[in-house]
Amino acid sequence: MAEQNIIKIEVNGKFYPISCKVGEEDRVIASGKLLSEIISTLDDQENKISESKILLMASLILADKNLRNATDVEESKSEMGYNLNEVVSWLEKLNLKFKNIERLINNS
Repeated sequence: MAEQNIIKIEVNGKFYPISCKVGEEDRVIASGKLLSEIISTLDDQENKISESKILLMASLILADKNLRNATDVEESKSEMGYNLNEVVSWLEKLNLKFKNIERLINNS
């Protein structure tokens, strides 16, 4: 089992002890900061939105960003695959041309 560290992250002005794998501390801290930034944009002091509702909305925003990023990655993979297929096809045609040149040289 991987070694674990317990770190404290600040979310919306409160500190929470979080367990994470060794080496993941910076990413967990950055994730807490990102969550705090999203919460600060949602927190409306005038309307007194409950903490659980703010956390729910922040979670939905992060989930949406994650889905969009996953979709972008898949689209990029598709585009790269298409481009890769074009390169492979071009190389195959080039290889045939070289074989024809080789054949012509050998027959002369």
